[in-house]
Amino acid sequence: MKTKTLFLFLLVIGFVSVQRAPAQGYTATAVYVDADIINATSLVDPLSEKIKDVPITSFSLVIANPNQKDIWVNMQLSSHVTLDEDGVRKSMFVSDPQTAKPFRVPPGGRVFRSLDASSSEFDFSFKIDEAEKKILKDKISDAGSGGRVPSGRYEVDIAMQVVKIGDSTLTTSPLNDIHISPSSHIEVSVTNPTNATLIQPSENGFEYPSPFPQFQWAYDTRGVTISVYEKRPEQQSLEDAISASDPFLQLEVKRKESGNLSIFTYPQAPVGGPGINILKGPRPLERGKSYVVVLDGTRTAFGYNIDPLRTIRLFRISDPQGQMILNILQTALSGGTYQNFLNVIQDQKLQINSSRLTLNGVTISAQELQVILNQNKDKIKTIRFED
Repeated sequence: MKTKTLFLFLLVIGFVSVQRAPAQGYTATAVYVDADIINATSLVDPLSEKIKDVPITSFSLVIANPNQKDIWVNMQLSSHVTLDEDGVRKSMFVSDPQTAKPFRVPPGGRVFRSLDASSSEFDFSFKIDEAEKKILKDKISDAGSGGRVPSGRYEVDIAMQVVKIGDSTLTTSPLNDIHISPSSHIEVSVTNPTNATLIQPSENGFEYPSPFPQFQWAYDTRGVTISVYEKRPEQQSLEDAISASDPFLQLEVKRKESGNLSIFTYPQAPVGGPGINILKGPRPLERGKSYVVVLDGTRTAFGYNIDPLRTIRLFRISDPQGQMILNILQTALSGGTYQNFLNVIQDQKLQINSSRLTLNGVTISAQELQVILNQNKDKIKTIRFED
């Protein structure tokens, strides 16, 4: 059981290691990548504490031996976890894991894999901190976590000491300190993105008074992508609008680099800022038209992109002149021959574009329309929309 508990903290963070051979002595240097741990149950069953089958390369450490003789090495591990929720760095062990007896490293070196820790050759002994183990286990197995590892910083330090070269056993005098490798420090920042939601526009049909709308969102992903598309009257759905044309604007916002930016105003020029990368546009938005904004919360799992967290909303840029014209039409024509025409406007939430209001091919103003309707509304033969 104790070996399996050790794996819980080594396998979950899923780091990789590379060899860097020194001129003398023996060392192993690890590198890591930040990771979004989407579902830790692919690695461990938290209820039974049973490690599932995973590739042996999930944790590997290359131990270099530049000598022509076998060497025997002792290894010691330490593990610390700093959860985002409290920011307190805690050791996962009462006593750090270490080999009870040296293991052999042949000339040229060998690879130590995480699954090797359970073999009799290495015979790791340690004492887990049961209270800290329970905290992590409860968080992973909680129904609301979805099997995710808690967000935070997971650290592992690995140190080795050469105790024998060939047939010669080394003493522990200070002269032999060169045989103790520098501690290989592996640190993985784990995030579990669960939220990327638009706050504004707050609902479909949200109306902005300016052609430079402000978008606001909440997120715990590493970043978001914001895309804006035109929604034409003939398009039946928001998805149709997204697939029918290139975005008027598309940008990436990186949470860390931008300082947790969560508000962005539609720009007049393709100028970003810290953590803001303009990918396409901006093209100007027009009054009286409808648009679709797509917010994608970007997620990765150990370097691989996975399905984003997505919110899609319809919004409009208001046209005060067009609204005034619509009010004039409703006042003058409602309840009569053209009531069906007004019903279409209301049912489909159509907007009147005041800049293209024409009567028999002649552009007129709202005030001119009002005068004409007051004088001649019974003589109007047809009313139609033109795109």
